[in-house]
Amino acid sequence: MNPWKPDDNPRQARRIGKTGEEVNELGSVLFRITIQGIDSIDPSSGKTNRQRLLEESADVMAQLHVNMHALFTNEERDFIVARVEEKRRQMVQWEAHYSTTEP
Repeated sequence: MNPWKPDDNPRQARRIGKTGEEVNELGSVLFRITIQGIDSIDPSSGKTNRQRLLEESADVMAQLHVNMHALFTNEERDFIVARVEEKRRQMVQWEAHYSTTEP
C-alpha cells in the first residue's frame, strides 16, 4: 500500500486547488441555470445566469490552459487535444438525436 502524501510543490498545489475551485463555481452556475433558467438574475451579483456562465467558463478554461502547459508534456498535450476532438465529435453525434426544432 502506498502512503498518501500531499503535493509538496506549492505552485502545483495552487494550480490544482484553484482549478477545483473554478470548476465548482462553474458547476454551481450550471445547476442554477437548470433550476432558474439561463436568463434569470443572480440576486447576489445582479448578473444574469448567462453572464455568470460566460465568466465562470472563461475562468475554468484559463485554469485548464495554465495546467495544460505547466503540468503536461507535449505528448500528453497531444493526447488532450485528440481526446477533446473525439469528445466534440461524440457530442455532435449525440445531440443529433434531438429534434432540430428544439432550442
